[in-house]
Amino acid sequence: MKIFLSKLSIAVVAVTLLVGCAVSSQEGVMETQERSGGLFGLSTNEAIEVSSGKSFAGAKQVVIGSFKVGFNDSKKLQKKASGGFMSGGFGGKSTGLVKLDGISPSVMQAITDQAYNDFVKDLKANGYDVVARSTLTSSDAFDGIKLHDFPYVDDSSGMLSSYGTATYYSPSAIGSKQPIFFGEIEGATGGFGNFSNPSINAAEFSKDTGISVLNVTYFVDFAGAGGSETMFTSRVKVGQLLSVEKGVLGITTNQGSAFSSGAGSLKLGQPIGSKTSFATIEETSSTAAVGLETTVNIASALLGSGTNHSREFVFHANPAQYKQASLEVLTQANDRFIQQMVSLR
Repeated sequence: MKIFLSKLSIAVVAVTLLVGCAVSSQEGVMETQERSGGLFGLSTNEAIEVSSGKSFAGAKQVVIGSFKVGFNDSKKLQKKASGGFMSGGFGGKSTGLVKLDGISPSVMQAITDQAYNDFVKDLKANGYDVVARSTLTSSDAFDGIKLHDFPYVDDSSGMLSSYGTATYYSPSAIGSKQPIFFGEIEGATGGFGNFSNPSINAAEFSKDTGISVLNVTYFVDFAGAGGSETMFTSRVKVGQLLSVEKGVLGITTNQGSAFSSGAGSLKLGQPIGSKTSFATIEETSSTAAVGLETTVNIASALLGSGTNHSREFVFHANPAQYKQASLEVLTQANDRFIQQMVSLR
């Protein structure tokens, strides 16, 4: 009798967990989440984080060594129950698997081209002399540098998943080949520590000419995650959110080498989001997959283990609205970076 009641109690907990570990979509546009850092994450990040700010001082002649915009194609959004000493092993995680649909390469290329043109225009409007890029690419300092083909696919999905891919585009004005500077795309560099590293070439060019080299990379995301995490339950709500999730602007000047005061950077400390609605969200989880997941979760809960929920969603995007929202946030990112450069000049 006691064994029966014990199993019944576990079953009740199992049902509670199955309800608690929910994954769903949210109507409307989500808001960006404020980022924090410092000791124990108690301080709020600055809008722009500056590294070696003195590298920007006195820079008036600049050339664009690289400019690229990455677009997120798919990702995992996850919340995890913490479990704990009194949880008896319960916990688990809730995962939303999201994919972007309806945006063609030509749309992403057009967004990249316009963002680049806006960046150059904004530089000039703020008193910078933007030197023709051929001055850099035809120089002896840049000879033999490693160039990557664009569009460049960044795949971090793993062997058992198709979620976690992004595609980076190069402006038409630059062409289909350009270097990747250290820190621009995670896991990809021009060869840190050797002579194919573009930062080393940029430092040599700047030393010879007195022209500062800029490298810029943005990452445009399409989805956000809400929800909650407790000791026993987790909930995920996925929703549309067009944002510049990451952004970096690097500068290399004739003040030093790529590893000293001549190299500085600006990074987005906070994401920049748009309030524009651009997509409808469809859950595409198969009935068979959901049924199997439920069976496994009940068995897992009865054995005293955690339960997991996973659902798949497709974001059907309107190309015109997606482009409008992308350019809105990219223009803001350009302006924030350049205004920060001006303040350091």
